[in-house]
Amino acid sequence: VVDPTTVETPIGYVDLARVRLNADRTATYAAEHRLGWRPHIKTHKSRAIARIQLDKGAIGLTVATLREAEVMAGLTDDILLAYPPVGDARLERLLRLPSSLDLKVGLDSHDVLTPLATAAVRAGRSVGVLIEEDLGLGRVGVRGPDEVIHLANAARSLEGVNFRGLMFYPGHIRMSVQEQVIHQEALNERLVRTLSALRKEGLNPEIISGGSTPTLWRS
Repeated sequence: VVDPTTVETPIGYVDLARVRLNADRTATYAAEHRLGWRPHIKTHKSRAIARIQLDKGAIGLTVATLREAEVMAGLTDDILLAYPPVGDARLERLLRLPSSLDLKVGLDSHDVLTPLATAAVRAGRSVGVLIEEDLGLGRVGVRGPDEVIHLANAARSLEGVNFRGLMFYPGHIRMSVQEQVIHQEALNERLVRTLSALRKEGLNPEIISGGSTPTLWRS
């Protein structure tokens, strides 16, 4: 144990007891609400902390970059790359990840989907696809059920990829838990509308991935 008052700054200091407590609380909440917990590691970028999360019950890991995927691939067989790889070099790196991985990529564009499918076929493997929808943040994701269905059908028609579900990031909901209710209700209405439209088209999402730290206890 290091006394933080005795070390030179800047330094990263982590209270591991608090980390374990937070992981316990999150895992318990997820289990009680029948949720799969796939934590995003872009903040801590630590194999040690990811190991704690997995040991406590996380079903896999979400990563932001290919480098994070490469570093974490030895810890779990379930990885979601939340930011789509663009360009041949990145696609080749993606498809060099272990073939044993249940590998999924979040995307919101044909410009990513088609090259991903082509590269996956060339590599002799298949990659899961989650269509990202904008449910209020206004930064990333397709807009509305029609665009989700269009991209999901495109994924279903291509070799090398398979439609696995939907993802979203409620980053616009950052207020106190008490103030979140109206925003959560609006998000839920839009999400239910999209899920209903997908199912009417015979597109049954296996995975619905979304969440954030501020909305954790209302997931």
